[in-house]
Amino acid sequence: MFYRVDFRCDDRDPLQRQLDDLYGYRDDLETRILHRLRLNLFFLLMRELIAARVVTQFGSALDIGCNAGAYSKILSDFGFRSVEGIDIDAGQIAKADAAFGVESDERTIEFRVANAEELDRAGQFDFVLCTEVIEHTARPPRVVENLAAALAPGGIAVVTMPNAFSLPYAIARASYHLRGKPRDPVFEDHLKYPFWQALRLFEGRGLEVVSTTGTNLCFDARLIGALARTPLLPALSRAQFALARRWPLKYAAMFFCMVLRHRD
Repeated sequence: MFYRVDFRCDDRDPLQRQLDDLYGYRDDLETRILHRLRLNLFFLLMRELIAARVVTQFGSALDIGCNAGAYSKILSDFGFRSVEGIDIDAGQIAKADAAFGVESDERTIEFRVANAEELDRAGQFDFVLCTEVIEHTARPPRVVENLAAALAPGGIAVVTMPNAFSLPYAIARASYHLRGKPRDPVFEDHLKYPFWQALRLFEGRGLEVVSTTGTNLCFDARLIGALARTPLLPALSRAQFALARRWPLKYAAMFFCMVLRHRD
């Protein structure tokens, strides 16, 4: 198994060094920790969905907005025989292919440049992953429509989106406006979808919500900086990770995660 859950984010760890190199956050502790929380969440969620027999078909999986490919590799390690990762960034696709591309009789992991707004692979995938992508697209409803269409009957999708209804984003929003910083369209994309708006995006698409969860209740740049290189950082990270997965705190998590099933 390529991935393992970890809250230390120690750059002496070979896995962490690999992630640092792939995602370019070796010198960005905040991004490193927040990304590792999301990876931890997805890994544990997949394990739980398989154990609960929510995920039962392992023929094909699609990773929309695959970036450098770590999630695609995790899907393959969980047993999907064919995994396809797509992204609009050719540089990220090249990284993903070099790190994780596989073609054999037992399994394939392939990556290609594609736009989530222009998918045409109707009904082909047992599983679709889309993490932190929809909010950055020009036509989010079109992406959701394409995602739903890509799922085979009974297929499962896992979608994560930034949750504007969270303490970290509330603090970041206040700082952004009070300091009069230059406009940052990427950051503004993160403020478009409180969790209830994210759920509404999927209404009327032939999908039912199986479960929801989330990660990161309180970490932001200031808190991470204050705790950096202390034993408190991994301990607090682990504790708030566990709390963020529970009702009702999951609705206040920085990253909101939805598990959806294509109705037969």
